[in-house]
Amino acid sequence: MAHHDFEPRLSIPGRGAVALPELAGTLSVRDRDLADAERDFGGHVHRRPLAVAFPATAVDVAALVKFGRAHRIPVVARGGGNSVDGQALVSAGIVIDMSTLGGVRPFGPDRISVDAGARWRAVVDATLRTGTVPPVLPDYLELSVGGLLSTGGFGGASHRFGSQADNVHDLDVVTPDGELVTCSPTGNADLFDAVRGTQGRHGIITRATVALTRAPSTVRRHRLTYHDLGAYLGDQRRLVDELRFEHVDGQAQYADGRWRFVLEAVSPQSPPIDDLRHDSAEIFEVTYREFVDRLRPIEAQLRSAGSWYHPHPRANVLLPGAQAETVLGDALADLTPDLLGVGGSVLLYLFPTARVAAPHVPKARDPYTVLFGVQRTAPPGDLATLRRMREANAALHATARRLGGASYAYPLAATDAQAA
Repeated sequence: MAHHDFEPRLSIPGRGAVALPELAGTLSVRDRDLADAERDFGGHVHRRPLAVAFPATAVDVAALVKFGRAHRIPVVARGGGNSVDGQALVSAGIVIDMSTLGGVRPFGPDRISVDAGARWRAVVDATLRTGTVPPVLPDYLELSVGGLLSTGGFGGASHRFGSQADNVHDLDVVTPDGELVTCSPTGNADLFDAVRGTQGRHGIITRATVALTRAPSTVRRHRLTYHDLGAYLGDQRRLVDELRFEHVDGQAQYADGRWRFVLEAVSPQSPPIDDLRHDSAEIFEVTYREFVDRLRPIEAQLRSAGSWYHPHPRANVLLPGAQAETVLGDALADLTPDLLGVGGSVLLYLFPTARVAAPHVPKARDPYTVLFGVQRTAPPGDLATLRRMREANAALHATARRLGGASYAYPLAATDAQAA
């Protein structure tokens, strides 16, 4: 029998009470659960659901999707709640909290089977015990596996291995019709391609077989600082073309009234950097585990300062390499400290577009895709600044698309969605 927090019926506005499907998990209409599910990390979009489901199995997810389709109730899946524009929120619908599907199971020396609600931190915890790791990891390990695969997922190793979505062997997916299907490049390949990078429009990922590669025990982090944007982008392009380092990413940082650019290049060894055009360099050795979890102390600092809990109207776009320097120069000239906010940051790195093989993962129409992420933090209660940030984000998305780039992890007009 299903067990729910109240009566086994759901009250639908204008239609009365409807009998719920049998679930092995639970379905809640408690105020606390509804309040948690009506906002995401972005904190500036609020949508109140009718109920929150905590599935025990993928069969529960399928039953809820079928129920929603039969009764014209929108259903969304929510991983870690880390989306920033309401992708995992729904008004007058059902939120499926995927965190209860968090299993991580060894599957072989080169792959691991992972439930969609598991965080990448749990995957790393399991794989590093055997000296392996997924080829591409997100910067932030608290993202959910299913959510990230549904957006595509990029990281500092994307110049070698593409997106996270390019590094899975198969997926279990609940289709919009409520069918639970396993798909791969050789079985149900159309569905396999459709669900990767499309934010839940073609189904909810419930499990993935993730590829693994060997993990080093220690790495050398090279932090190269630039004051010239063109030199920075040129050196990044050179490093990714040559595959000189295992990991290449970067940030733009505002200091002393101007922007500087920090290129981070990481490898178990220390490849030469004397031919690069940086202004200064730092090199230090850390354990590989410390490196992949490098955002954890930053998160702790932001939580302690309080800005972690403020609104985060962020914008992530993928720019074509040919126009990137001009677009970035103009965008950064307009990005004043008050439009970035306390604790805000700017991601800035590139990879060869051809590395992204999954057909629906967003990318630029250019040999190089430049990821430009403006990670804003708005002052709480300052609606005027929040509005200005959101307007600037919308303009950046429009510019990227106009030039042949793309929006990344941006809200889609869809009744079914899955978000990291």
